Amino acid sequence: MEPDVKELIISARAYVEEKLLQTRKKFELVVASLTDSKKKSELLESIREVERDIKKLNAGLFNEGDLKKYKLEIQDLKNNISGVSIEKGIGEYKILRNIPIVNLNQHSFNQEINALWSYMQFFEKEYLGLLSEQNLRLDYGHAYQRDKFFTVFNETNRFIQRYGELLEQIEDAAIRGNKDYRERLISIQGKQYRDVILRAGKFLHSLDSFIESIFEAEGHGERVLLEPEKTVFISGNQASIEGLTSKNALLDLNRFVKEFIDFLKIPEIKKIEEE
Repeated sequence: MEPDVKELIISARAYVEEKLLQTRKKFELVVASLTDSKKKSELLESIREVERDIKKLNAGLFNEGDLKKYKLEIQDLKNNISGVSIEKGIGEYKILRNIPIVNLNQHSFNQEINALWSYMQFFEKEYLGLLSEQNLRLDYGHAYQRDKFFTVFNETNRFIQRYGELLEQIEDAAIRGNKDYRERLISIQGKQYRDVILRAGKFLHSLDSFIESIFEAEGHGERVLLEPEKTVFISGNQASIEGLTSKNALLDLNRFVKEFIDFLKIPEIKKIEEE
């Protein structure tokens, strides 16, 4: 490793450590939802690896290869040292930055939940109609996968709504002075919050893998997009993808999904077992 890179890592140590701690926190979130002992053991090892990397960082042994594990670039470190903001504020997301944030309900003050709700509503209005036979004609295998996303989206949306209903119940219990019941609801709130975040992360990662598999197959000469130049029509909505070709609309959806995943920062854990 070049000496200047090592110096950069040392100089930006606090920033790098914060990124590692964020990764550990998200892994811990997933662990809390697992019941399968083998999967939990594997993920706990991932957490231990992050902890080893934190020690490695503090010992001055963290290298450029370690940075890549956490999707950190050399330029990120340079920006941090020079005082340039390198946190991905919402303004850096070309699609998400244009989506107004609305509260899940009048009792929801969690910014992550409210943003998640807003982006899911945007997805429904803008992109869900793309995942139809009319707009996205696919080969049999991919068409079967495509159709399942309607169900998964609705289930994920319902999980978010249930969280909102729980917030309403907590507020109602407070108004009625039912302290014991309110405390029981608050103890449930943490698990429901994890369920919401994990459900959304699982949905997004699945959708991302699905889209990537289409373009990868197409790149290998397979005919997956049966009508790539077909004009998209979203019934009942004024979606910005309307009028695009099927292929270009799918590319736009791909950008949105990747921004959403980056915003949520949930790691892709294969076959997460829900409690």
